[in-house]
Amino acid sequence: MTAITGRRLALVFGVLAFVGAIAISAGVVAVPLDGWVVLVVGLLATGIGIVAVFRRRGVRRQADTPTPEQRTPVPAPGATVSDAIGEFRTMAGEYSTGSRRIASGLRLAAIAALTRFGGYSAEEAADRIDDGSWTDDATAAAFLSEKKDTSASLGDWLPRLLNPGRDTSFQAGVRHAVAAIAAIGYTTEDADTDDDSRSLPAYADERIDRTSGDSRTSARSISGVESTTQRPTNYWTGIGVVALFAVGIGALAESPGVVLAGVVGVGYAGFSRAFEPPELELAIARELSDDDPEPGDEIDVVVTITNESGRFVPDLRLVDGVPPGLAVVDGSNRLGTALRPHESVSLEYTVAVRRGTHEFDPALAIVRDLSRSREREFLVGSETTVVCEPVLRPIEAPVPLRATAASFAGRLTTDEGGAGTTFHSVREYRAGDPLSRVDWNRRAKTGELATLEFHEERAARVVVLIDARKAAFLAPDPDGTHAVDRSVAAAGRIAASLLADGDTVGLAALGPIGREFEAGAPTDGDPCWLAPASGRHHEIHFQDLLATHPQFDSTPPRSESRWLPQLRTIRRRLSAETQIVLLTPLCDTGAVTIARRLESRGHPVTVVSPDPTADRTAGQQLSAVARRIRQFDLQRIGIPVIDWPADETIDDVFARYARAGGRA
Repeated sequence: MTAITGRRLALVFGVLAFVGAIAISAGVVAVPLDGWVVLVVGLLATGIGIVAVFRRRGVRRQADTPTPEQRTPVPAPGATVSDAIGEFRTMAGEYSTGSRRIASGLRLAAIAALTRFGGYSAEEAADRIDDGSWTDDATAAAFLSEKKDTSASLGDWLPRLLNPGRDTSFQAGVRHAVAAIAAIGYTTEDADTDDDSRSLPAYADERIDRTSGDSRTSARSISGVESTTQRPTNYWTGIGVVALFAVGIGALAESPGVVLAGVVGVGYAGFSRAFEPPELELAIARELSDDDPEPGDEIDVVVTITNESGRFVPDLRLVDGVPPGLAVVDGSNRLGTALRPHESVSLEYTVAVRRGTHEFDPALAIVRDLSRSREREFLVGSETTVVCEPVLRPIEAPVPLRATAASFAGRLTTDEGGAGTTFHSVREYRAGDPLSRVDWNRRAKTGELATLEFHEERAARVVVLIDARKAAFLAPDPDGTHAVDRSVAAAGRIAASLLADGDTVGLAALGPIGREFEAGAPTDGDPCWLAPASGRHHEIHFQDLLATHPQFDSTPPRSESRWLPQLRTIRRRLSAETQIVLLTPLCDTGAVTIARRLESRGHPVTVVSPDPTADRTAGQQLSAVARRIRQFDLQRIGIPVIDWPADETIDDVFARYARAGGRA
């Protein structure tokens, strides 16, 4: 308010001075203009102009409108070599040397891979690394041998200094060692025939800021218009300085034309300060072409903006608040226009929908005054939510549960006799036994009645557990579908398959309850839990939870959750004979801990693991090796792990698993 009052006083003073100058020039007011008066005015104007040059160094500033969508990029495992080595230090403490050097960490990774995939003991693996017989790559063998001095020397850094694009011997050693470690356990038949498939990875670390993205607005609900900031654009920067110089130089040179030009410039400078950005009274209405889309569908969005005030809006820039789970694929969610009082204008664009609940952010409106010298930002709210539920379509191949019957995927065969399909025994006939189970062949031969018993079959009781921790938000590419989204989609289809077979299915999750979760802060809601059941109503409830529960938000959380208490709560809720289908990328030791603790409590666990790894850099290749080792360790203790590559569907993965006889 003080700044506005000061601007108004300066404007009034400038207008009075301008009118007085015109009156003097027209002879309305008689003021003696002696030579010394003109000299003083000229020097004063020139001096003020010089001071203004040093005080006003501003450049034109205009608000940067945000990007059409706010999708947050997700990293691939192994952002740096150091991060990838840290995975081995936490996974196998018995092999750790305590050293922090990269070479020592790579030795640890090589020993871990050789003991799992080469069949060596830890001592044998260390000996093979020392003598270089663990690989055919001489550079990798020399780099990891403890007899090799990996310290930098003059011959190492001098070529690097002369040619900055060239790898040092240390970087080359890391790249060769990582490639050799990644090749452990692969036979010639397993290797890709493409010569480039085993090329050396890049040494450069690729680190992605998981908190990056546009934060122009919060997801809070705004009703109406909320003013945020006002700032000068400096659009007319320099006009006042030029005017003062013109007046000063014209006065000193006694040139009326130059003075007149300066007076005109003063008028423009006053014009730039004569207006304020108008207060907005906008109303926004959104219309969607489909209120119940499926994942991958495209929907049209029509936004109608109405100026409900009686004031003219000369310059309006508006960006609609597209939520992170939607991507603009056609048109634009931006608009630049002018609005007369009570005038409306429409904005149309098309978005591709991903699974989840997507609440539109408030639209960002930027309005400027007539002179474009000042601008003001507003948030214009209009509550619009798109709920995209995952498709609960059964998988074509059987769901690979533990202890399944041959004919019915997911149904458990017991040792007790009863109604079923597999022969169990023959017993004496009892009154009331169904005629369909009477052994008529025995009746024809001996004249005695007997009843056939079959292995009794019971419906499987399954809980689908989704790893939605921060560590699971990983993808091979920054804009790819991350492992949590893939897990949620697969959970719906697994549930549909089991329910179609007559089994009972439940749902649970581990991870932050809200996207704004901070360590130690209270959360708004409970972790996802749906007890195993069946029926159409249960299926609808299952589908609704996958689409709306905060733990299945497609946006990566800001911080990790305290998931161990959640796991203990889930274990207390599980009844006996409940199986677990765990969907996790297996990219940290926490995922292994979850599987082992559930298995140790007598709940058979089957791990379905969407693969988020990449192989572009040394760190990414090393993280892929760590993930393979976790798979091996779980399979070694009897927990099946079904690997799900990013370029395959869940149908193809389960079909391949069934053809292999239950072997991953």
